[in-house]
Amino acid sequence: MLALAFILSLVPQTQVTAATNITDNYTQATAYNFGSWSYINSSGTAIMANDADESWFKFTVGAKEHIYLRVSSDRAYVGMSVQIKNGIGVNVGSSRSNPINIIDTTGVTPALYIDVDNDSSSTQTFYVVVSRGNSYQSAMYFSISAYDRIRTGSGTFSFSGTASNNGNSPYNANGVDSTILTLDLSNSSTIPNNAIVTNVSTSGTQSPSQGNVHHKIRPNSTTTWYTSTVSSATSGSYSISINNNFAAKQIWSFRYNALASAKSTMKNVKITLKWQYDLHDTGYQIFTN
Repeated sequence: MLALAFILSLVPQTQVTAATNITDNYTQATAYNFGSWSYINSSGTAIMANDADESWFKFTVGAKEHIYLRVSSDRAYVGMSVQIKNGIGVNVGSSRSNPINIIDTTGVTPALYIDVDNDSSSTQTFYVVVSRGNSYQSAMYFSISAYDRIRTGSGTFSFSGTASNNGNSPYNANGVDSTILTLDLSNSSTIPNNAIVTNVSTSGTQSPSQGNVHHKIRPNSTTTWYTSTVSSATSGSYSISINNNFAAKQIWSFRYNALASAKSTMKNVKITLKWQYDLHDTGYQIFTN
């Protein structure tokens, strides 16, 4: 955290600037105003006095943004809870409490994680309320940080076996499809749960190499084969985007189409998937590729 000091303001609903510690924000009217959620990580340590039951914090989230807040929580703070409220102070979603919802992804400081979603087309105001609970009676010290929940990743995976094409004879203007290779990524540990595909490409080695070859791909969730938008024996790209809502973790099938009359094979077939995922679905663990 930055060592810059914040000056606390007693003016309700106003943004404050420069403070080492955050305190005296025990009601909605005196909520500490971060401004945009992106400034939360520049804030100081929050201190809830021993005679206070709650600490209030105010922030905004942009249109279509999905974030999470991480509120540090000493294991001694049994009963401490975190709740998101909308701009008028009404609860949004469920609270998170110590010890039931404690997550320790850093190995250093346990914390409570809570999601904030703005599905609207405009910036919205939210509050996060940290409550003491009934067990710990002394002053409580904690920090709040905020992060984008939607992340991206990619991976390249190999098909086993060789696809065979009997050749386009007698001639068919639509070409001839090869045998099918399948690859089961349903239980892949390198793909986040519920990751949605944003882009697909393939590669392979055809023997003998021919012209007028198109790779084809099909995710198991559809009966439609997607044909590469480019003619190439060695690579394929497809009109597949996040709008197709294809899960990355599923069975993928590959074949290729050839116009040439001669027989051929294709081996070393690989598929590269790019995806988008929500850290909520990974226990807030970031997947690196």
